[in-house]
Amino acid sequence: MSELTLAVDPGGSFLKGFFTLENFKPELILMEPEVAVVPIKSLESYEQAKIGSSSPENSAWIEYKGKHQAVGFLARKRFHAGLQLQRRKFELAVPKVLAMVGAIAEQHDLPNGSKVRIGILLPWGEYKDRDLFNTLITEALANYKFRGCEKSFVVDLFICLPEGGGVLTRGRAPGSSLKEQTIAVVMLGYRDASILLVERGEMSVGHTEPLGFAKLVESVKSQTSGLSDLHLVRAICKAGKNVSPKALEELVVSLDSAYKNHELSTIRAAISNAREEYWMMLSQWLKLQVPRSTDEVLLAGGTANFLRPELNSFFSFSQINWCEQLEKQVLSSFSQQVATKSLDYRLTDVYGLFFYLCGKKHKAASITQVKSHVS
Repeated sequence: MSELTLAVDPGGSFLKGFFTLENFKPELILMEPEVAVVPIKSLESYEQAKIGSSSPENSAWIEYKGKHQAVGFLARKRFHAGLQLQRRKFELAVPKVLAMVGAIAEQHDLPNGSKVRIGILLPWGEYKDRDLFNTLITEALANYKFRGCEKSFVVDLFICLPEGGGVLTRGRAPGSSLKEQTIAVVMLGYRDASILLVERGEMSVGHTEPLGFAKLVESVKSQTSGLSDLHLVRAICKAGKNVSPKALEELVVSLDSAYKNHELSTIRAAISNAREEYWMMLSQWLKLQVPRSTDEVLLAGGTANFLRPELNSFFSFSQINWCEQLEKQVLSSFSQQVATKSLDYRLTDVYGLFFYLCGKKHKAASITQVKSHVS
């Protein structure tokens, strides 16, 4: 029987997944994070009018329990969907996983009835909902449609880790022990900031707050006008800590030259103010959550990389681990996709989850083999 192993990070800026089929060969699949409920007639009109053909992940829509939803690039470009950051991640994760599995199945001729092993990352605040999500996704994968075609898969293994759990399992040096140490994992993403605290080998506490990069973007938008989130994110990251004016020129390219310099100055000041304000909020929260007695701090996520100088200084009281070896593994295999989508330090958590999931799969297979020999 065919099988798929898939680790998913349903992030706010990108839907990211690593997968492999029967012959172990890790592959990366990326989708935009938007989801939109759409009338079936609109989807039929889209299918009839489109010229050419795109990859299934770029033209993804699903039907489940009578509801039709566009996912990813199609939801963003055709149906102008928003990010819906106020909703719980696991709610939107169901259509996202259905679309991702459907796209992989279509590309790789994965037949109905195949086994699927799913791993997913959820914020600490939603980690308690993992059993509910397991029930929802198992039921959904058993009977849904992808781009009008019937799909049915059997969930053979389900694993959920809190955000940061992937780098915790794979981001430390081989042979490193968690015992007799206090380890903090700080995961800074687009929507959330999450912390996992491990004391003497046991995950003792976790925290999640909506203090991701989106908070900075919101602040900039409140001080300016007419700027989209998508363009702002790209420009802010490109501008760097000193907020290079050259990197911001794409934001004012359509303005009359008489107003261009004024608008550029306004945007630059807004970004500087927003960055200072954002770091103040984030650092105060980190100060409350990460004890100074912490032996090691693992840092991951695109927002963490954006704030690298500030975080290095802030956590100078502890050993800092940027999971460089894990990042090098990602880059060595997927450098082109990482560079094209500016995904530096945004894939390490789900990559770690992928190998953790594969390890669990092989362990389960070994136990099954032993049992069959015994019987």
